[in-house]
Amino acid sequence: MVSNIKLIIMKRAITNVIDQINDMLPKVNALEEYVSTYDGGTHPYYIILDKPIEVKNQFVYIHENKAEYCYGFEKRYNTNNDWQLEELMYHLRLIKKEFKKATI
Repeated sequence: MVSNIKLIIMKRAITNVIDQINDMLPKVNALEEYVSTYDGGTHPYYIILDKPIEVKNQFVYIHENKAEYCYGFEKRYNTNNDWQLEELMYHLRLIKKEFKKATI
Protein backbone atom coordinates (compact mmCIF):
# COMPACT_ATOMS: atom_id res chain seq x y z
CA MET A 1 0.00 0.00 0.00
CA VAL A 2 1.27 3.46 -0.88
CA SER A 3 1.47 6.02 1.93
CA ASN A 4 -0.66 9.19 1.74
CA ILE A 5 2.33 11.51 1.23
CA LYS A 6 3.66 9.43 -1.66
CA LEU A 7 0.17 9.30 -3.16
CA ILE A 8 -0.17 13.10 -3.05
CA ILE A 9 3.26 13.51 -4.68
CA MET A 10 2.38 10.92 -7.35
CA LYS A 11 -0.92 12.65 -8.10
CA ARG A 12 0.87 15.98 -8.45
CA ALA A 13 3.34 14.32 -10.82
CA ILE A 14 0.44 12.89 -12.82
CA THR A 15 -1.19 16.31 -13.24
CA ASN A 16 2.15 17.82 -14.30
CA VAL A 17 2.64 15.17 -17.01
CA ILE A 18 -0.98 15.54 -18.15
CA ASP A 19 -0.52 19.32 -18.46
CA GLN A 20 2.63 18.81 -20.54
CA ILE A 21 0.86 16.33 -22.84
CA ASN A 22 -2.16 18.61 -23.25
CA ASP A 23 0.15 21.51 -24.12
CA MET A 24 1.78 19.42 -26.88
CA LEU A 25 -1.53 18.06 -28.24
CA PRO A 26 -2.32 20.94 -30.69
CA LYS A 27 1.18 20.64 -32.22
CA VAL A 28 0.83 16.87 -32.52
CA ASN A 29 -2.63 17.12 -34.11
CA ALA A 30 -1.25 19.61 -36.65
CA LEU A 31 1.35 17.09 -37.90
CA GLU A 32 0.84 15.41 -41.26
CA GLU A 33 1.43 11.91 -39.86
CA TYR A 34 0.13 10.18 -36.75
CA VAL A 35 2.43 9.67 -33.79
CA SER A 36 3.33 5.99 -33.45
CA THR A 37 5.19 3.67 -31.09
CA TYR A 38 6.50 0.14 -31.29
CA ASP A 39 5.81 -0.43 -27.59
CA GLY A 40 3.95 -3.69 -27.17
CA GLY A 41 4.63 -5.24 -30.56
CA THR A 42 6.60 -5.42 -33.77
CA HIS A 43 4.14 -3.26 -35.70
CA PRO A 44 3.61 0.44 -35.07
CA TYR A 45 0.70 1.43 -32.85
CA TYR A 46 -0.72 4.92 -33.35
CA ILE A 47 -1.33 7.36 -30.53
CA ILE A 48 -4.28 9.46 -31.64
CA LEU A 49 -5.92 11.50 -28.89
CA ASP A 50 -9.30 12.98 -29.81
CA LYS A 51 -9.43 15.40 -26.86
CA PRO A 52 -7.09 16.57 -24.12
CA ILE A 53 -6.62 14.23 -21.17
CA GLU A 54 -9.11 15.05 -18.41
CA VAL A 55 -8.93 14.71 -14.64
CA LYS A 56 -12.21 14.39 -12.73
CA ASN A 57 -11.90 13.63 -9.02
CA GLN A 58 -9.74 10.51 -8.75
CA PHE A 59 -10.33 9.48 -12.37
CA VAL A 60 -8.16 10.28 -15.40
CA TYR A 61 -9.76 10.00 -18.84
CA ILE A 62 -7.73 9.41 -22.01
CA HIS A 63 -9.91 9.99 -25.08
CA GLU A 64 -8.22 7.93 -27.76
CA ASN A 65 -9.37 7.34 -31.31
CA LYS A 66 -10.44 3.70 -31.49
CA ALA A 67 -9.27 3.12 -35.07
CA GLU A 68 -7.45 -0.04 -36.03
CA TYR A 69 -3.77 -0.16 -34.97
CA CYS A 70 -4.23 2.39 -32.19
CA TYR A 71 -2.39 1.70 -28.96
CA GLY A 72 -5.48 0.84 -26.92
CA PHE A 73 -5.36 2.93 -23.76
CA GLU A 74 -8.03 2.42 -21.13
CA LYS A 75 -10.71 5.09 -21.26
CA ARG A 76 -10.70 5.69 -17.50
CA TYR A 77 -8.03 5.17 -14.85
CA ASN A 78 -8.78 5.20 -11.11
CA THR A 79 -5.82 6.75 -9.30
CA ASN A 80 -6.92 5.22 -6.00
CA ASN A 81 -6.23 1.75 -7.45
CA ASP A 82 -2.49 0.96 -7.21
CA TRP A 83 -2.44 -1.22 -10.32
CA GLN A 84 -4.30 1.34 -12.46
CA LEU A 85 -2.08 4.11 -11.09
CA GLU A 86 1.06 2.31 -12.25
CA GLU A 87 -0.52 1.59 -15.63
CA LEU A 88 -1.57 5.24 -15.97
CA MET A 89 1.93 6.53 -15.20
CA TYR A 90 3.44 4.14 -17.75
CA HIS A 91 0.97 5.23 -20.44
CA LEU A 92 1.40 8.94 -19.69
CA ARG A 93 5.20 8.61 -19.92
CA LEU A 94 4.83 6.75 -23.21
CA ILE A 95 2.53 9.42 -24.68
CA LYS A 96 4.81 12.22 -23.51
CA LYS A 97 7.93 10.53 -24.91
CA GLU A 98 6.38 9.89 -28.32
CA PHE A 99 4.84 13.38 -28.52
CA LYS A 100 8.23 14.93 -27.73
CA LYS A 101 9.91 12.87 -30.45
CA ALA A 102 7.28 13.86 -32.98
CA THR A 103 7.38 17.60 -32.25
CA ILE A 104 11.16 18.05 -32.27
